[in-house]
Amino acid sequence: MSDLSVKDIKNEISRLDKLSDLEVKKYADTGGYADVIARANKKLKTTQLRKFFGAIRSMEKKADSWEKIEADFYLLKPQLANALGRDLIPREFYEIMMAIMDRVDRGDDAEKLENFRVFVSFLESIVAYHKFYE
Repeated sequence: MSDLSVKDIKNEISRLDKLSDLEVKKYADTGGYADVIARANKKLKTTQLRKFFGAIRSMEKKADSWEKIEADFYLLKPQLANALGRDLIPREFYEIMMAIMDRVDRGDDAEKLENFRVFVSFLESIVAYHKFYE
C-alpha cells in the first residue's frame, strides 16, 4: 500500500513542467497516483465520474488537433466547479483534477495534445481503480 496522499500527488503533479513528463508507472501502477486518488474518493459517485470521463472520451474522438478540443477542455473546469458547488463531487477530487488539467495546457499544440492523451489515460486509470473500490 502506498504512503502517498492525494495532497502529495497534487504537489508532485504541480512540479511537472507538463503532464506528458509523468511516467505511466507513477499513475497507473497499483499504489500509484490513480489508485490513491480512487481509494481516497470512494464517496465520489460513479455517475459523476462517468459523466466527467464521458466528456473526456468525446473530446478524445476528435482530438486530432489541440485546436479542435481546446474549448471543450476549458469548459470542463466550470462544469467541475459547478459539480463541487452542488456537492456532487468531493473537494479533493476537484482539486486534483484542476492540478492535472493545469499541466495539460503546456507547450505547443502538439505537446498539449500529448498532455491531453496522458490525461485521458490517467483518468481512465482512476475510473478503473474507482470501480475496483466500489
